[in-house]
Amino acid sequence: MQFIHTSLLYMHIVLGAFALLLFWLPVIARKGSKLHINAGKVFYYIMLFVAGSGVIMSVIGLADPEKIYIAGKQLTTEQIERMLVWRIPFNYFLLLLSILTWVTVRHAIGALRAKADRSLLRNWTYQGPVFLLFPVALFVGWQGMSINMPLLLIFAVVSLITASTISLYVFKADVKPRAWIIEHFSAMVGAGIAVYTAFFAAGGRRVLSQWLPGDWQLVSWLAAPVIGLTILVTLTGYYKRKYKVQYNKALQ
Repeated sequence: MQFIHTSLLYMHIVLGAFALLLFWLPVIARKGSKLHINAGKVFYYIMLFVAGSGVIMSVIGLADPEKIYIAGKQLTTEQIERMLVWRIPFNYFLLLLSILTWVTVRHAIGALRAKADRSLLRNWTYQGPVFLLFPVALFVGWQGMSINMPLLLIFAVVSLITASTISLYVFKADVKPRAWIIEHFSAMVGAGIAVYTAFFAAGGRRVLSQWLPGDWQLVSWLAAPVIGLTILVTLTGYYKRKYKVQYNKALQ
């Protein structure tokens, strides 16, 4: 198990670092261009692996946390217990973030492929991971309250909102023409927010701890969601006007 966890971790880090940079290529490229399409596809497949490996590593870490995180370290029983108090809930957070990443990046491509025919998305294979977000988010939120970790609470709420909006889009009786464009764009930005949050909350926190000790690290963890949501709100209105994502008033 430890070998599998370590092997996945190295691949997860390398591909995740590449995804941090690749994310911006389809964002800045001309929409519909070959660069936009190809960069988006590569980002999509990388993110599926990053999210999938994150789920597997989180489950392994939860199944045997002492063997994964403490093996080889000279720690007292008290130190081990103190470490596991936050390590286990944080692993649940990483599990939630991995599922959230999987759901958002897959929905970005799903909305693009289905376009106006949302019936293609109304199946358990597609909606299963979305529905799974609800219980996992509630549990992680409860864990966050138990150990007073705001990051867990915040992303529990984000996950509940994401799962609700995706389900609403898929099952709503009627949506605006070309709404799939906004759904594709917002889901891709959501995947970008997830990968940057994972970087700052997991790997990047070791570097940032030198400048942002203690509770100040929460600032770096929330930087990606705040910046990402600002971009999302700003550009969503622009794309709605550009692609005329609205009901035809004449028909109304």
